[in-house]
Amino acid sequence: MITLVADVGGTQSRLGLVQNGILNEASIRHFLNDKFNSFYEVIAEYLHTQKAIKISSCVIAIAGPIVEGKASFTNLDWKISDIDIEKSTYCDNVVLINDLTSLGYSLKKLPSAGIQHIIGPERFNRKNGQYLVVGLGTGFNVCPVVEDINEKPVCLQVELGHISLPSSVKEALNKRIGASSFITVEDLFSGKGLSDLYKVITSGKIKSGEVISKAHLEKTDHEATYTLELFSEMLGLMTRELIVQYLPFGGIYFAGSVSRAVFNAKVTSKFEKAFKEDSHYLKDLEKFQINLITDDAAGLLGCGVLSEARV
Repeated sequence: MITLVADVGGTQSRLGLVQNGILNEASIRHFLNDKFNSFYEVIAEYLHTQKAIKISSCVIAIAGPIVEGKASFTNLDWKISDIDIEKSTYCDNVVLINDLTSLGYSLKKLPSAGIQHIIGPERFNRKNGQYLVVGLGTGFNVCPVVEDINEKPVCLQVELGHISLPSSVKEALNKRIGASSFITVEDLFSGKGLSDLYKVITSGKIKSGEVISKAHLEKTDHEATYTLELFSEMLGLMTRELIVQYLPFGGIYFAGSVSRAVFNAKVTSKFEKAFKEDSHYLKDLEKFQINLITDDAAGLLGCGVLSEARV
C-alpha cells in the first residue's frame, strides 16, 4: 500500500510517498504554491512525475485550522477538503491534519541529524512518555504528544497561541520596554511578534523577522541584536510556563522558521538563563531536554507514522 503524504505551508508544499510506514526520500518534491491555483493542481503535477503509481491513501498536513474535513489558509487563497482530494487521487482514505500535529507524530522517527540539541541532558529521558512540539513561525502553537500503552504517539490538538500572554512574561517584558500591546502568546512569539518587538525597541522602525536576524548575524544593527536577545529571554520564560503545563519529560521540540532564527542567532545563553531562573515551582528544570527540529522532511515523516497507525 502506498500513501501520498504532503506538508502544505503558506509558501510551499512538500509531497512524497510512504510505503509500509517508510518515507521514500527519493520521492520527495517541493512546489512553490504561488505557481498553482489550487493544491489539487499540485497533486496532479506531482502524480504526473510518479508514473504507474497507485495511491491507496493520503495524509495531508496543513498549516491552518481543519474543521469537518475542510481546511483554509490565512495567507493563501486555497481551500482543501478531504472529499476533493479523494476525487483528485482516486483513493477513499484521506486524512487532513494540522502541520504541528504531523511533527508530533514524527518525533520517534526523526534521524539524529534532523534534531539540534539546545540545552538540557544529551540523552533522551522518556520517563513519563510525554513530549511537546512548539511551533514558532507565522503563528504560535504547541502539540502535546503522549505515548499510549503500546508506546505509540497520540497527538493532541490545541490552540495555545491565542491565550493571554502569561503574567510572568508580560511583567518581565514591560519592565524592559514599558507597557506594550502584546496581548496573546502569538502576539509576541511569532514572526510578526519579532518584527513588532523591534518596532517598539526602535521607536517605530520596521523590519521583518528575517531581516532582523540577518542584520544581527552581520553585526550591522545593534538594535536587531538586542531584539533577538530580548525575544530569546522572553521565550525562556515562556518555556518555563510550558514545562508546568505539560510536564514533557521526553523533551521539548521547537520547530518553525522563527525558532530556527532565534536558536541559530547565538543568543541561546539568554534563553537558558531565563529558563533556569531559581524562582520556579519545579526545582529540576535542568532535567528537561530542549531541542530544535531541523529536518525539512519531518512533517512528511509524521504523516507516514500516522498512515501506518491507521492501516
